[in-house]
Amino acid sequence: MNRRRFLKSGSLGAGAAVALTGCGGDEKLIPFLIPEENIIPGVDQWTPSTCAVCPAGCGILVRSAPGEARVLREGQERRQTVLQVKKIEGNPDHVVNRGRLCARGQAGPQILYNPDRIRTPLKISGPRGSGQYLPISWDEGLSLLERKLEPLRASGAASGLAAIVGHSSVRRQSLMSEFLRALGSERCYREEPLGTPVLREANRRVFGRQELEVHDLENAHYILSFGADILGAHTSPVRYNLGLGHFRQGRPGERGKFVQIEGRFSLTAANADEWLPARPGTEGEVALALAHVILKEELFDKESVKSINGFEAFRQWVLKKYAPEDVAEALDVPAKRIARVAREFARHQPGLALTGGAAVAHPYGLFTAGAVHSLNALVGNPGKRGGILWTASSRKRAAPVPAPARQWAEDLVSAPGSIQVLILWDANPAYRAPASAGALESLEKTPFIAAFSSFMNDSTAYADLILPDRTFLERYDVVEPEVTAGTRVVSLVQPIVTSMYESRDCADVVLALARKWGGKTGAALPDSDFREYLKRNLGAEDVLNHGSFSAEDMDSFWSALKGKGVWVDDATDKARVTVDLTFLPGAEPLPPAERESAEYPFSLQPFASLALGEGNTANLPWMQELPDPMTSIVWGTWIEMNPRTAVEFGIEHGELVWLESASGKIEAPVFLTPAARPDVVSIPFGHGHRFYGRYARGRGVNPWEIIVPRSVKDTGEPAWAATRVKVIKTGQKARVIQLGQDRGHTPEELHR
Repeated sequence: MNRRRFLKSGSLGAGAAVALTGCGGDEKLIPFLIPEENIIPGVDQWTPSTCAVCPAGCGILVRSAPGEARVLREGQERRQTVLQVKKIEGNPDHVVNRGRLCARGQAGPQILYNPDRIRTPLKISGPRGSGQYLPISWDEGLSLLERKLEPLRASGAASGLAAIVGHSSVRRQSLMSEFLRALGSERCYREEPLGTPVLREANRRVFGRQELEVHDLENAHYILSFGADILGAHTSPVRYNLGLGHFRQGRPGERGKFVQIEGRFSLTAANADEWLPARPGTEGEVALALAHVILKEELFDKESVKSINGFEAFRQWVLKKYAPEDVAEALDVPAKRIARVAREFARHQPGLALTGGAAVAHPYGLFTAGAVHSLNALVGNPGKRGGILWTASSRKRAAPVPAPARQWAEDLVSAPGSIQVLILWDANPAYRAPASAGALESLEKTPFIAAFSSFMNDSTAYADLILPDRTFLERYDVVEPEVTAGTRVVSLVQPIVTSMYESRDCADVVLALARKWGGKTGAALPDSDFREYLKRNLGAEDVLNHGSFSAEDMDSFWSALKGKGVWVDDATDKARVTVDLTFLPGAEPLPPAERESAEYPFSLQPFASLALGEGNTANLPWMQELPDPMTSIVWGTWIEMNPRTAVEFGIEHGELVWLESASGKIEAPVFLTPAARPDVVSIPFGHGHRFYGRYARGRGVNPWEIIVPRSVKDTGEPAWAATRVKVIKTGQKARVIQLGQDRGHTPEELHR
């Protein structure tokens, strides 16, 4: 008698059978209580790695266990036992997120196991943008790519070769840049999170530091945030949530004050102690009005201002032009309120001011960022505990360089004929650029496009050749988060499972081409694979014999890094902080009244979604089902509007309206909220994909379709918050799906 029959014949088996008979189908359910003898329970394991869903670089622990799966190998589908990812959690030993993880990071398994992943190399078989492709072998795909690159390589000056690399991996951006440079091209562009280039350039001008600053929230007493949705989608949400939590509740008997200044009632504004709903685009003027009070009442740090280059000229300019009583009406913030907040900020130090989001997404975004930093300079907090810091590193800091005058969109549009071959690597320029800027038309005119991607997105659909890339759960990478607690962090991405389908790490593909060609290209990139490339570069970056763990050679360092997932530098930042405010008077914008338009009376304020970001997680059903924290809306786009504005136009909640700008129009339902400014309409980024899989394709609208193609001065970054629109009533109703209020809808209706 075997174990199964013995248990079924005994009292336990009989009791279980009776209980299960009451539920119906005891024979079907018993195997779940008593496993078959040939089923061996798997033992799970937790592997440290790094989340690559966004550039924040949070540490993760990935739970994996053996399981049976259908595996595609050499065109044949086979069933075999493989290691499978079961869950992702935060790594408690990682200094960035300290064991916490956002919903987008926890949705990582849905990237790995997404049913819409590209499974084999593809060759276009229809018109560009049609999504019509034929599967081909890797040999055929690599041969085609090499044939297109060979003439450019042979010429020795491959200026006709360009590449755009997504922001999920800085190391991959560097690899592609080195590859192109070795071939003779400098046209390697990188996508960055919205607003980041503006913040970098502002830091370079004011502080002489190209990198993003670190905000010491935990030790601050007062925080001013100008447009930065730090609890939503600003640079490193988990890091900011932890910092703000400690700022409020981590110091017994002490609680700081947090003030948010922006034209939209964001998640951060909702959690602030005070919200100043300034007119959109005037955040820089608000900062200077605060500075006026600090200067006039001499509340500034007398010692610190001695080292500010241009302080006296800045002082006279601000005192002359930015008195709160003179600018309050234009800013739509009461003068008394400005004065009170300025005094609180100056008298409750240490404190800090930061900016981001829509506040720096205007043509004068550099002015706004510089004005906000002037507040930090006046109270003397740069480089001090509770103020703004920079990441300390043992590695020698590179000299700051000016921001590039030409970004990929400008190059692609202004000189499309000069690009013969374009490589898209985890990038989607057709989706995240103003439709009227001509980027899509330029893609169509490019003779040959190769895409390295895991998914068919709006740009990949214009490629002649698609090579399936691996996800961050199937490959190696090294991430150095910029937004940390003030120390340099080296965080490892490592493969948890073997690659699915016929995907390859396209970094290995690039390195293989370099080795095959030899010569200058092979000498620049001699590595056998991307792991060796990472180890070689880390070996030159002063990571040995110090830090959170010490290793004498790179092999030992790499082995320890794989086990821990993260290495933290033990250096202290000893660089002297310099402040220069001389550029601000020359960057002053037009008065707010002159930026408005009678034809387009509303300011359009797009915003990055907590669940979808800028759109890269729109293909994950978990993220589509995650309710927006301010509206509870799921699975679609909405337009936030003030009820008074709606009454004026005769618009009801849930009614479809057209938003029309000088560049086009889009249609979406209205969500009425009394927290919206009457002169502002807001809409989330993330929806409106033409491709990108079954969960994202054709759902909602893309705000980029109506954003007027303007740039932030001196950066090339799109001024995506500077568009004016008008609202056109349609008289038609649409279903706005909100959690807890749509119980009567079927799954088909919700997911259509």
